[in-house]
Amino acid sequence: MSYIISKPAASGFAAALADFVIDSDKTVSFEVQYKGNAILAEEYVPDASNQVVVRKIGKFCNNALWGSWPSGNSTVQTNQFGTFTFLVDGQTQSSLVVFSRTAPARSLAETPFLSSAQVKVTRPDVPEWVSGLFSSGETVTVKYSDTDGKVHSATLYTHSGSQGVVTLDCSYSRVKSLLGGGLMLAYQVVRQNGGLMTFCVDHSVYPQKFVFRAKNNFDVPESVVCVGPVELKGGDNSETGYMFGIERKFIIRPDDELTASSGHIFMQSEYRIWRDFLNAQEAQIQIEGTWYDIIITKQNYTRTLRNNRLDSVEFSFRFADPDNNGIL
Repeated sequence: MSYIISKPAASGFAAALADFVIDSDKTVSFEVQYKGNAILAEEYVPDASNQVVVRKIGKFCNNALWGSWPSGNSTVQTNQFGTFTFLVDGQTQSSLVVFSRTAPARSLAETPFLSSAQVKVTRPDVPEWVSGLFSSGETVTVKYSDTDGKVHSATLYTHSGSQGVVTLDCSYSRVKSLLGGGLMLAYQVVRQNGGLMTFCVDHSVYPQKFVFRAKNNFDVPESVVCVGPVELKGGDNSETGYMFGIERKFIIRPDDELTASSGHIFMQSEYRIWRDFLNAQEAQIQIEGTWYDIIITKQNYTRTLRNNRLDSVEFSFRFADPDNNGIL
């Protein structure tokens, strides 16, 4: 009979799941089940040490998980996490797996919200979201301290039903409507079971802001803002041909590329969010209230740690749908 030396924990991030280490002197059958279906079934031959090591099983689990764009004040992420059952020669092990592309610095239990940072800069007219794994009955509140030191708080969300990942709208405008009062320089989103996310509000006036959002390292939505310049470089990838001895364009295909700058970076934690944005599989830009898919083509991401220098982030992108090239 096979003996399991090491196995994934009962819950954790996909990219941080421990390897299976199995001691056996015979061929080992290994199966992964998800939602009642077998998604992997293989057999492994032990090495010279009579061991079988199944590596990066969390990366495989990621293939069955994905996040969703938000809709309304709260969005249940039904496919961003799930319980996987592992069978080793009939021995059953289960793990609750939360999507992650790379291993976070903290464990799932130590991560109150699914973000690479715990402090973030926001603006009054920019959409913001936080996502977390909530238990039934758990309450999420928002709070801020006014200039007199008085703390104002209100309920942002109360989770009902089974444990699950939910994305919550915590934009400045929504929080202000819940709390009332005057100007907020910072506010916090606080979990009942511990942990918080702090939003520092930049009230500076900019000639123009470009708002982007992407599915971050945990495949849940998070926004970034460019307050620096955005430049458009036109391109042409049209198909031509000759008609009556004259070359003409037959298929018009603009190939515009835009280069954007984040502008001033206020704190080191912002770089973690920008890194997630630049490496996201899905990203969008907001134009007149509508979100359009984009593809990030190039980036100039430089983060200096030792002397705390805060350089702006630059990147180039194009619209995923060429028909949207005329929107900007």
